Amino acid sequence: MHIHILGICGTFMGGAAVLARQLGHKVTGSD
Repeated sequence: MHIHILGICGTFMGGAAVLARQLGHKVTGSD
């Protein structure tokens, strides 16, 4: 799955991005 996260530099969103990446998802984002 491809996940795009807004506000990825924030503590919670950054953690969510790392978790999704570890689960094998493609993660992109913007701040």
